[in-house]
Amino acid sequence: MPRPSVFRAALAGLLALGASCALAVAPAAAAPAEDPDPLLVHIDTISPVLPRSGDVEIAGTVTNTSDDTFTRINVHAFASQSPILESALLAVATTIAPTASVGERVIVPGTFDTIDVLAPGESADFSDSVPVELLGIPDQAGVYWIGVHALGDGAVPRDQVADGRARTFIPARPEGDARQEASVVLSLRGRVWYDDEGRIGGTDRWARRLEEGGTLDSVLNMADSAGGAAYSWLVDPAVLVALKRLSYGNPTRDITPDPSVPDQQPTPTPTDGETSEGETPSLAPPATEPGASTDEDAELTAAATAWLARFQALVGTEPVLTLPFGDLDVSAAVRHDPDRYTQALSRSTQVMALLGLPSRLAVAPDDGLLSPEALAATPPEALVMLGDNAFALPPDSPSSVVRLLGHKVVVTSTGAEAGGPGPTAASDPLALRQRLLSEAALHAVHDDTAPVIVKLPTVWRGEDAASFFTDLEQPWLDLVPVAEVADRSATGVPASSLVYTDTDVQAELGAAGFVAARRATDRATLLEQVLTLQTTIETQVGDEAMVTLSAQHRAAPRLAALAAGRIDDALRADLGKIQIEAPTRVTLSSDSGPLGATLVNGLDQPVTVRVDALTDSDLTVTGAGERTLGPEARSVVRLEAATTQPGLHNLRLAVMSTDGVPLGSTDELPVRAARVSALIWIMMGAGGLVLFGMIGYRLPGQIRARRRELAAREHGDDEGDEPEPTDAHQTGSDPRDTGPGDARLFPERP
Repeated sequence: MPRPSVFRAALAGLLALGASCALAVAPAAAAPAEDPDPLLVHIDTISPVLPRSGDVEIAGTVTNTSDDTFTRINVHAFASQSPILESALLAVATTIAPTASVGERVIVPGTFDTIDVLAPGESADFSDSVPVELLGIPDQAGVYWIGVHALGDGAVPRDQVADGRARTFIPARPEGDARQEASVVLSLRGRVWYDDEGRIGGTDRWARRLEEGGTLDSVLNMADSAGGAAYSWLVDPAVLVALKRLSYGNPTRDITPDPSVPDQQPTPTPTDGETSEGETPSLAPPATEPGASTDEDAELTAAATAWLARFQALVGTEPVLTLPFGDLDVSAAVRHDPDRYTQALSRSTQVMALLGLPSRLAVAPDDGLLSPEALAATPPEALVMLGDNAFALPPDSPSSVVRLLGHKVVVTSTGAEAGGPGPTAASDPLALRQRLLSEAALHAVHDDTAPVIVKLPTVWRGEDAASFFTDLEQPWLDLVPVAEVADRSATGVPASSLVYTDTDVQAELGAAGFVAARRATDRATLLEQVLTLQTTIETQVGDEAMVTLSAQHRAAPRLAALAAGRIDDALRADLGKIQIEAPTRVTLSSDSGPLGATLVNGLDQPVTVRVDALTDSDLTVTGAGERTLGPEARSVVRLEAATTQPGLHNLRLAVMSTDGVPLGSTDELPVRAARVSALIWIMMGAGGLVLFGMIGYRLPGQIRARRRELAAREHGDDEGDEPEPTDAHQTGSDPRDTGPGDARLFPERP
């Protein structure tokens, strides 16, 4: 179902269509073109407001993006002759095609600039100074189109169709002495990724953002340019944590002891990035051994360190509006995992305190929309900012603050946040500034005292943002901090005015991402329980999991869920390094007997675990229990097994936490019970007695017979005669004896 305000926008579109037709005073000024313009025109500076007299200054660059050389390029200014008087019409105007005619060129000599030659790929500056009366703009309050057309000789001879163009809005100065207010919010938010080892991912992208002209550099340039102008920061602390970790050399996930806990061995700090006194490694745990770093790594570390120092200096003592950690998808979190919302708010407060930055909790979805359930779950002390698109109709409040569902809500201008018209990027700093001035001027036209509140984007398309605040200094415009606006009286509106459609619900992160994040954090809790000494692993993994639940990931929720799954896999692998190794098999020769297994700790930190023995009901194993192992140590676990049933029994040994949660490692061994009955032992004993009794009875006779035989041989040798055969019966020898060569000392067993 479409949002109700869409109907109003549709009506405004019809009105704007008529207005755009009325503005078309020079049909040849622009014509439809299928291919992109060969000349790319960008406006760098422009007079922010139409003067009542004097000149309008426009300057910028022209770049030849074609393969042909252009000559005699004239850059003409143009403007519309009818004002735009409604914010809704201004919004529709941004959708008008860049090739549509919205104003008449000024062709008076001396009012346009000429570029003699522009080869392929080259750029050149232009500067136009046009008397305001030549623009044909009536002396009437409102907002007008203004821009430039570039026409030159190239592969196609010069005609009246522009080869390049750029345009924006310019307001006429409001009449009277009334002053308007505006609040500018500088946003610091964006996607944060961690790799499998817990490092900040996408370091190349971070390096580009931090370099001169990058998005992170530009937002500080913009704040620097504000001078004494008021503005507010809206910050995702996860971005600050990422920069802090980069300033430490981007360490891996760490399970070393927390040095802030008394009586624990402090964690060695890396040489590349030392923590300041009083800081905690819960923001960026130093690696136990610094890894090899490249020049690029060192440059990134230095850039992140310098950026953080500059940011802290710019913040000063003004509270920073602090988003739920990771720029959490609040509506989705309240729907799928309400505890996560509480954790994100708590972690944000903690991070800002650790960094020594003043802060105030804020909930300000990037798209301006929040579900009623999420608003109801938001703490009352948090500053809530919603776009005017979150309501059936933009609320009519003289303070831009409304009260609904028990909360004060600051209403931002989604029109001003949308930026300017194409072909220039909507988020171009100049386009955003001119849109903000135009919206404020339209408030003045209608005697609307409500401040225009705009959340500026973090991404600036690489353009210079340093001059943004300079031209906001107008005698009819006051800049005020948004926190000051939030503390003003609120206009009550019914809860039904807050619109959150099925389409909005479908845009949220799904349950799968929250389930994956929960698995990862639960696994980190288990690892913390297993480690003997207290660490910060739960905090580290909590940060890693939280950023996968960011509203910034709505465009690719599956990738975010996979990232959380990789965290879980890494922690499972760590827990799997604590192993139990059992022998191949064990045989018991009685009712009970000992057996042993080896417990192995493959982690570089001491652990305390429990070994559980799982058997069938006929086998009992004792001796298992808690064990503490040092880093990378092995220990023999001695167990005692007992059974009353002979045969084969299965024994399964498992490594558990002290609370009985399996860690993953198990081993099985068969135990054979060879128990012999008492009757068998008696029979074996009796047989032994008979055997040794017969030996004792027969052995003396055998010895005497042997002696007589030896004596007879000696006598025969002395006489030289062979001895006569003797009768066995006469000598008393055993008739089974075979003679002196085979005398048997032991009788054969019967």
